[in-house]
Amino acid sequence: MLKPDLRRSSPAPRDKTDETLLWLKFREGPQEVFQELVQHFYRELYFYGGRFTRDTDLLKDCLQDLFLDLWVYRHRISDTPYIRSYLYKSLRRKIHREILRQPSAGRDDSVTFDDVSSQEITAEQALIRTELSEYQTSRLHELLAGLSDRQREAIHLKFYGELSNEEIADILDVNKQSVANLLHRGLSRLRESWPTLLSFVLFHLSNSLNR
Repeated sequence: MLKPDLRRSSPAPRDKTDETLLWLKFREGPQEVFQELVQHFYRELYFYGGRFTRDTDLLKDCLQDLFLDLWVYRHRISDTPYIRSYLYKSLRRKIHREILRQPSAGRDDSVTFDDVSSQEITAEQALIRTELSEYQTSRLHELLAGLSDRQREAIHLKFYGELSNEEIADILDVNKQSVANLLHRGLSRLRESWPTLLSFVLFHLSNSLNR
């Protein structure tokens, strides 16, 4: 049913009003709109899910299950202004459940948000929104690896997912102030280690940390 091509360029960006309309049309049932919904969100969900597991088969299965559930239960899904966070949270839950079912899973219920290197556009490149040299990209990966899992995930959701603090709080199951603290502490550590490259990121963040 799902055959999105990750090699294709990302779909044209939609603002949240457009995404809300797309969601509304999808819930009314036309399969063509469902395929449009899949194509629009699949790529960014794939990158987000890929931070929890390197098992691409597991990741694709979880994405398949997520979109299949959406299609089967589309008439029961409630209307929501937080479409992106709904999809992110649903995928996150499915991946965690599948990873913890594996024999190699640890005894606790935590799953690492990994700093996985990729040939595709990464959250870090989206975060600084500029072309990086190979050295700069490598250096940024090293700095992010020094942050906590929660700090890395919050930064990913903020800059790559373009989610509000309220939406991130819902995904991480914490309060809004905790998200602001995670972003502030994580980016402060990056600024201390690499002030010249990340200074303008903090300027951008100063207008959105408490949003």
